Amino acid sequence: MSETFDESAPTLKFGTVSAVDEATAQVRVRLPDVDNMRTDWLPVLTRKTKQDKDYWLPDIGEHIAVLLDANGEDGLVLGAVFSDADSVPIVSRDKWHKSFADGASLEYDRAAHKLTVTGGIQHVVVEVGADVLVKSGTKVTVDTPDTEFTGNVTVNGKLTYKGGMSGSGGSTAAAIEGNVQVSGNVTASGTIMDGSGNSNHHSH
Repeated sequence: MSETFDESAPTLKFGTVSAVDEATAQVRVRLPDVDNMRTDWLPVLTRKTKQDKDYWLPDIGEHIAVLLDANGEDGLVLGAVFSDADSVPIVSRDKWHKSFADGASLEYDRAAHKLTVTGGIQHVVVEVGADVLVKSGTKVTVDTPDTEFTGNVTVNGKLTYKGGMSGSGGSTAAAIEGNVQVSGNVTASGTIMDGSGNSNHHSH
């Protein structure tokens, strides 16, 4: 062996993950400076495991740091470390960054006060049992070809539409309180009634 364990104290070692047990959140590690010795199953250090739980395992081949006992038989995976093979994804002391293998990423820039979500996200599911408030000091833009609301929609402020409006409410009529100003034509397949009972078909 090129190096032996100090029998008097735990030893810090660096190696690569050779196997992952998803059910127990443990890994086995290959140690290149100890003749490529393979450790027994070691738990991966995580932030919370009781009422709140944090679960994220290293990949096979990932460069990690481990703390082993004096005999090299038991220990703990402290975490992954960047290397020449796995370099840092960004270079900034003001950014928190998390990227995924499918191209998705989360990033917060504390200097710019900007949260960015990008990449290969195909589905976003938010399930809550209470009200959800989205609040902006300026404007919220939803840039998508189609937007669907499956329930009622209430607009407390001014509603402006530029591309036209269409719809079929079935037996449920659309209720509008307040004034409506239209710049352009209004086409109705049914009857338009005013407050006096006059329709769009009345004669003068």
